[in-house]
Amino acid sequence: MNPSTSQQLIGSISAVLATLLFFLRLLPFLGEWTGKQTSNDQWAAPALSILLPIWGLMLVALLCMTASGGFDWIRLGRGKLYLLTVAAAFALACASYVFIALYLRPGFTPRGLYGPFLYLILFSTVLLVVVSLNQKLVPGVSVQWLLRPWSWFTALSLVGSLVLAGNWIITNSGRGLADVARRIIVLLPATKEELAQIDQLDPKTDFEKLLWRANLDEKPAVCAAATARLRADPQFVERMAAMLDSGYAEPALAFVRDAELTPEETSRFARPALAALGRWVSHAPAPNYTTSENMKRTRRLGDELFRILPEKFAGTGVDFSELQAWYKEKMEVE
Repeated sequence: MNPSTSQQLIGSISAVLATLLFFLRLLPFLGEWTGKQTSNDQWAAPALSILLPIWGLMLVALLCMTASGGFDWIRLGRGKLYLLTVAAAFALACASYVFIALYLRPGFTPRGLYGPFLYLILFSTVLLVVVSLNQKLVPGVSVQWLLRPWSWFTALSLVGSLVLAGNWIITNSGRGLADVARRIIVLLPATKEELAQIDQLDPKTDFEKLLWRANLDEKPAVCAAATARLRADPQFVERMAAMLDSGYAEPALAFVRDAELTPEETSRFARPALAALGRWVSHAPAPNYTTSENMKRTRRLGDELFRILPEKFAGTGVDFSELQAWYKEKMEVE
């Protein structure tokens, strides 16, 4: 194995950058979400936004190792080895995602079982790449003992990823794929056209439209623009309170769930938010009167609302506990 200077530099730098992202982004993310109620999948999109650059960089590093002959022992053509390398990076990224999910939602098992796997998956790959590409700098150091166990684990991860992906596609069909596409779109930067559309909406006549655009299901810049547009109306606080009191509950609740409320807004919206949440629970279908997909969406939104709103309106004298007990009872009806 005789890597070129460019292969050494690109591969090693990519592995180092992936390691930095692991420490600077992934570990703080795990710390932030540890202890939160994660019965929904709100953590999934930010987790993917962190894993994609980490394993994109590791893919570059693995391709450099492949180009320099690091996987020639598999005895396939170089073109097929490149395809296997891409599949390997995909499989290890999927395995990391699975262990993040297990770490955040450990159930009855200790969270400590899953954290070490996140380190092992990345750092075994980093060690393999860096040592293989820099043999002249570390003479006498070999990673042959690691190569085959790493390959077997990667192969198992690939098989598991394909099985899970196939099962997910069959279970969720087009709706699930559309949901994934929407989450990816949210991570993209807002266009000038999208922001111009927000500027054209009048907070007096298009209040509900702006509310729908002012939540975290939209791109961050679009959400911020819609929120600013709403607050540009001097009557915003009273309009919002009226919407919570008697209007369409879902967009109003999504706004108070996601927005950074001012002290005035917190005080004014607390009791109307309780009323809106009560209407939402009243209209939410019981499990035996709706489809499983609609039930998943209802539970996901309800769990998130009852996780955030009582904390956001703490200290206002408004008690959500009785309503939350009703919600839990309703969701458990057979």
